[in-house]
Amino acid sequence: MSTRYILVHDLGTTGNKAIIVDDKLNLLASGYTPFQSYYPHTNWVEQSPEEWWTAVVESTKEALANSGIDPGDIAVVSFSAQMMSQTPVAKDGSLLMERTPIWPDARAGTQAQELHEAFGGLDNYYRIHGVGWQSEIHITNKLKWLKDNRPEVYRDTYKFLQAKEVIAYRLTGEFATEYGDASMCGYLDIRKRAVSDEILSASGIDREKLPDIHESHDIIGRVTPEAAKLTGLTEGTPVTLGSGDVVCSDLGAGVIKQGMAYTYIGSANWTGVFREEPSTDPRVKMNCSTCLPWPNAYHLVMITAAGGIAQQWIQDAMFSSESDDAVYQTMTADAENVPAGADGLIFLPYLRGGGAPHFDINARGAYLGALIPHTRGHMLRSLYEGVCFNMRWLYDLFESVGVPIFNLDQIRAIGGGVQNDLWMQTYADVNGLPFARVSNPQQATAVGAAMIGGVGVGIWNSYEEASQHITTSKTFESEPGNTQMYNELYPIYKDAYPALKSIFDRIADYQIKYMHEEE
Repeated sequence: MSTRYILVHDLGTTGNKAIIVDDKLNLLASGYTPFQSYYPHTNWVEQSPEEWWTAVVESTKEALANSGIDPGDIAVVSFSAQMMSQTPVAKDGSLLMERTPIWPDARAGTQAQELHEAFGGLDNYYRIHGVGWQSEIHITNKLKWLKDNRPEVYRDTYKFLQAKEVIAYRLTGEFATEYGDASMCGYLDIRKRAVSDEILSASGIDREKLPDIHESHDIIGRVTPEAAKLTGLTEGTPVTLGSGDVVCSDLGAGVIKQGMAYTYIGSANWTGVFREEPSTDPRVKMNCSTCLPWPNAYHLVMITAAGGIAQQWIQDAMFSSESDDAVYQTMTADAENVPAGADGLIFLPYLRGGGAPHFDINARGAYLGALIPHTRGHMLRSLYEGVCFNMRWLYDLFESVGVPIFNLDQIRAIGGGVQNDLWMQTYADVNGLPFARVSNPQQATAVGAAMIGGVGVGIWNSYEEASQHITTSKTFESEPGNTQMYNELYPIYKDAYPALKSIFDRIADYQIKYMHEEE
């Protein structure tokens, strides 16, 4: 029997990567096309669905050309994609807005507050849907904002689609969503695994404007003749929706049973734990709602908005004079010349507001304890440590609601940032835990999507079978001396945010008033 290949579209925040893997989850070829984000106002973040589609078309052709395989050997197309976006489309699939709010867009503060009040407080609302992200970015409130502020668009909408679902429609002509993405929208009753009539009634959102919900591995359609001509795919190729990037990360890390966890450093930074039931304890509003595509399987996750993007920020600000070939070597050398603890320089990694543990859209990045001897190497090392301290805080929150972290054998590590050995060692030292880097960590979300597609067309009979192809490449053990030093710094780090909370609010007010943001 010939090898059957899987084409995955990893539709992220900065571009689309088309990846072709074989039935052993080996990467065969890829193609990448970027797209832009637009920032018309403070806390508004938009993208163009047409740019998504262009990126998918171009990256598909590039990946197919690089692979050298017959497009007829592609067994299935699957997706990993940014979550919590919404695109209104007409019945013929045409776009009703040139640009659409994506996941970090937080314009819907008024709508979120109104919905909290309708349920007698945020805690009651959270107990139904279990989405721990701040309510301003929930799809429910984004749709409510649209209904309040663009009523003509809301009226003309046939279906609201997530990013990958816009592309799936272009490929197949079918409107659909799946439980992983739907469970992060804020309108799903997580324990019933069904749309909450109570939430829809309170928000005024019409059920018929939401697409039908499928399992992630269901074949929702096949590539149409028109899409085949544009992309180079074979007409009739099966298409599954895959899932959101957070769900796919869980699978791609091989975290498929109780007692397993992983951390991810991409643009954002998050950690996920497998559980057989959701947790909706409002004391710790984690994203417990991310449904994996089989019964009694939940991905409990807590996310901070700035992870790897913090490294990109300091690279652009302080290492821009370095050549492209040498920049990472220079950054690593500078940071390694600084002792653990960065000589008391502490970094708060809230360069993008929102996310755990504070869910504060006004939170801002900050360096504390700066002295004349501190160099850019100190600032970079402190940045790595600040991200790790923030993750330790999230682990503490998991523990506080009975989800164990610190007694696990290891935590798996995925994402582009985990290829940095110094950062991985810092994770191990700050948390006193072993971290095991997954092989091909930068492709883990795509691997998870490939697993979904492969199960959908029968390449593997189960996710357990597919996960046998996921391995780890290196494990980082904590160094006791460094861990002890970080144990002394950690309480100082935790005290910094509440001490600065009112300052951040005042800075945010100033920025809203005076800061001019360009596209």
